[in-house]
Amino acid sequence: MTVSTLNALNAACPDRVVGPCHPAYDEVRLLFNGMHDLRPRLICLPRDVAELRAVIRTAREAGLVTAVRGGGHNVAGYASVEDGLVIDLRLMSSVTVDPGERIATVGGGATWSQVDLATTAYGLATTGGTFDTTGVGGLTLGGGLGHLMGRYGLTCDNVLSYQLVTAAGEVVEVDAERDPELDWALRGAGHNFGVVTEFRFRTHPVGLLYGGCVAYPRAELGRAVRLFRELMLDAPDELNCTLFLKRYGPTHVPAAVICVAYSGDDEGYRAALEKRLRGPEILDWQLMPRSYLSLQAALGRLAFGLRHYWSARFADALPDALADALVERFLAGRWLGPFRDGILVEALHGAVRRVPAEATAVPFRGAAFNVTGTAIWADPAADEERIAWARSVSAAAEPYSRWGDGYINYASTGDRARKTFGETAFDRLTSVKRRLDPDNFFRANYNVAPSAVR
Repeated sequence: MTVSTLNALNAACPDRVVGPCHPAYDEVRLLFNGMHDLRPRLICLPRDVAELRAVIRTAREAGLVTAVRGGGHNVAGYASVEDGLVIDLRLMSSVTVDPGERIATVGGGATWSQVDLATTAYGLATTGGTFDTTGVGGLTLGGGLGHLMGRYGLTCDNVLSYQLVTAAGEVVEVDAERDPELDWALRGAGHNFGVVTEFRFRTHPVGLLYGGCVAYPRAELGRAVRLFRELMLDAPDELNCTLFLKRYGPTHVPAAVICVAYSGDDEGYRAALEKRLRGPEILDWQLMPRSYLSLQAALGRLAFGLRHYWSARFADALPDALADALVERFLAGRWLGPFRDGILVEALHGAVRRVPAEATAVPFRGAAFNVTGTAIWADPAADEERIAWARSVSAAAEPYSRWGDGYINYASTGDRARKTFGETAFDRLTSVKRRLDPDNFFRANYNVAPSAVR
C-alpha cells in the first residue's frame, strides 16, 4: 500500500483507520465465525456517506481487495478479507422511527437489537433476525427470516427504499419506481451491488405475543419434529414456529425445542395451540405472553469468535423419512465443551409464500422448510469432523430440495450462486451487476460476477 493511499484513507476517516499495530485491531477485526481469523491490512470506519464514498474511491484506485462489514455475522466470513481493506459500517447505525407513518429509517451498520429497541418503543416492529446481534444489512439483503414472517413477509419484503453507494462512489436512491431491476436484485441477492447505507422499513403494530420455547426430552424427539411440521402446515399467518434439535439446559440433555411466536388475538386458537404443544412429554415450558423485544432475546446470544459451519437446504416437505433422518443426525453429533452441534428447521408460510417468485431475487419462495445443520465448536482440531457432520444434515434434506445451497445468509461457502438463484434469475442478476459493478469490486460475498460463464 502506498503512502498516498494510506494518507487518503486517513483523510477520509480521521483517527478511524485501524491497522495491525493499533491497540483495537484484534477487537475490531473479530468476526462471529472464528473459522475466519482474517487479518485485513486496514479497517476503515466511516461515520457518514461522504466518508464512505471517499474510502470506496480510494480503495478502487489503489486496487485494494475490499470487504464490507455490517454486523460481522456472516457465516462464510465475507465481512472481512485477508490482507485487504475492510469497510466497517458500525458507526453508521442510527435508527429513527416515524410512528405516524410507521416507517423506520435504519443505518447500514445497525444490528437488530438497535432496531427492535427503537421500534418497540412505539409498539411497532418489522420482521428481523431471530438473533438480535445480527446485522440489519446482511440479513435483509439475503432475504431475512424471522418471527413475524408468516404475517408480514421476509425482512426484504418490508423495505420501502434503499440508499446505496456504488463501486464508482455514486449515491443512488433505490425503490421499485426509480430502479425496478436493482430494487428486485437487492431483495435476495443484495450483497453484490454496492454498500447500502440506509434502509427505510415498513413497520407494523405488534403488541404482546404468546411466545417463547417449549422443550421436549430425547424420547419425544421424533414426535416433536412431527408436531412442529403439523403445526406449521396448517398455521395461520400469525403463528411462526422454529424447531431446534439441540442440547438443552444446564445439563445439556438432547432435546427438541419449538420456539413459538403467535401474534394473533384469537383466544380460542391460542388455547388449541397450547393443548397441541402439551401433547408430548414436556422437558421445559417457557411459553407465555411476552413483548416482541423479549421474544427477540429469547434465543440468547453467542459470543463472537467461536468456530461455525452451517449447511442448509430448503425442502419442499418434511416427511417422516426426513424427520427420522434429522433425529438420527442430531444424535450422531458431538457435544464439545459448552458448544454443540444442532439442527435448525424454519417454516415458510403465509405472507412469505404469497409474494410471487418473480417479484424478488429471493430464490426459495416455494419451499416449505429450511433445514440447517449448525456445528459450533472451539477447537480447530475438530474442524474436519464438525464440517462433515453439518454437511450430513443438508445431505439428508437434499432429496427434498430444489434450491442449490439453500439460504445464502447461512451458507458457509459461496460457489454455487447460479444453482441457488436459478438460471433465469442469475442471468438477470448478472446484468444488474454488470451495470452497477462491472469490475466486480464488491466480490467478498455470495458472488454474482458481471462476466459469469454458464
